[in-house]
Amino acid sequence: MTEDHINLIKELDLKEYHAKTLAHLMQLGETKAPELSDASGVPKARIYGILEDLADRGLIEIKPGRPTKYLPRSPDEIIERTIQNKKTEIESKIQKIQNIEEDFKTKFQKIYETAAGKSRKPLLKTVSVGDPSEKETEIMYNQAKEEIDIVTKSMEWLPKVKNALRNAIERGVEVRVLFLSQELLEDENIPIQEQSIRTFQEKLTGAEIRSSEFLLPLRGSIVDPSYDYTTGKAIFLVEEREVPLTLRDAAITENPSLVAGMKRYFDLIWEHESKQLENRNEEKDEKKIIP
Repeated sequence: MTEDHINLIKELDLKEYHAKTLAHLMQLGETKAPELSDASGVPKARIYGILEDLADRGLIEIKPGRPTKYLPRSPDEIIERTIQNKKTEIESKIQKIQNIEEDFKTKFQKIYETAAGKSRKPLLKTVSVGDPSEKETEIMYNQAKEEIDIVTKSMEWLPKVKNALRNAIERGVEVRVLFLSQELLEDENIPIQEQSIRTFQEKLTGAEIRSSEFLLPLRGSIVDPSYDYTTGKAIFLVEEREVPLTLRDAAITENPSLVAGMKRYFDLIWEHESKQLENRNEEKDEKKIIP
């Protein structure tokens, strides 16, 4: 039994003695605690408690008798039990948080509001384009209550937020997506946009999609904007063709007035400078029917 074996078992969130015990038990098969202690180097004073703990986790079996013997479960069972144990642990922690949710909000909301009233939120904060901006976008979609407006070239990041968008649509959130017209796209973006459009047409059917007939100076997402300047959040980046996407930052704002201005920008383009996208699948079906 090598150090690599021990380290791999430790990745199952097991401590050193637990990992050594399980590893050597898998190597020895059915065996007694003293023999397992000698093979693994785990002190006899500790071996029984560790075996009980491994049995409680469902990773080994205890065979009663005189003497008691211990058997390892198969690698498949060990992985399955470990995953289930982690799920149960996480669900328990989530439930614990949910149990204090109302009490937490009641006790801290006024304290937070008092402190927030003494300080002014910055107009913008920035995050790197890529995983950080995609995570922020996903959070915004999950929190959306009424409206999500998206301005994008090809929405290459759609797979990362697809589930959040689907959940929003199922909650009754209005979702509108404004793609850049293919005539204005770089060649490499065309197949990406086509795939994104197919995803909307086939899996996110509650969303409205259109294409802009002109270049878009801003791209991003606007969530729950209001023309009375009371709500809204947005994440966006400006068009900088000379700057690689990986070097750009996205801006986030919760300023209701700025978000309302972005909504007006979106609504004007949506109503006057965009066109409805035809269902490409229907177009293909019609071509097959026409001789």
